[in-house]
Amino acid sequence: MSVAGGLVTLGAAAIGGLVAVVANAVSDRSRRKRDHEERWSSIRFEAYRTFMNVMHVQVGAARSLATTRGLTVGPPPVSEEVGRREISESDRELAIAFETVQLLGNERTGEAAYAWRAAVWQLSDYAREELPAGPAEWITAYATYRAARDTFQAAVRLDLGIQGIGFQRGRGTSSVSPPSTAQLP
Repeated sequence: MSVAGGLVTLGAAAIGGLVAVVANAVSDRSRRKRDHEERWSSIRFEAYRTFMNVMHVQVGAARSLATTRGLTVGPPPVSEEVGRREISESDRELAIAFETVQLLGNERTGEAAYAWRAAVWQLSDYAREELPAGPAEWITAYATYRAARDTFQAAVRLDLGIQGIGFQRGRGTSSVSPPSTAQLP
């Protein structure tokens, strides 16, 4: 083998080694980025889940107190003292969960969380008689709450990269009640 042939072979081996090192570095960087995104998606999911759970607790408390006041029917009524206490306790938890969503979520999710929280506050204020309301106002506010909840859930799905819009209650109807069994497929 000549010296020139040996240099070509050595050069090819060096270039091949350099290409392998660069390819490995790019692959490692992509894997670290993907792992980082997965960790943050998991953290955001937990924040969203906690926020949704606390929202449902507060709405449940507001609905029970609203039943006591004759604004709605369905959930078991509670005393005014119990209803106010449950709403107040959940409101403290909600403040923390909301701030976490605002910190970790994107702009769309943050706006949707704010609108949903405002709708829940309205229901709570009606139930506690901090705002005047009758059954008609309650029904309208509850429909607003459900639409805001669905918007928040759709924003979360988009933020987390989950395909589709998910189940949307009352989609295509003006009803705020669950569908009757005759409407189910």
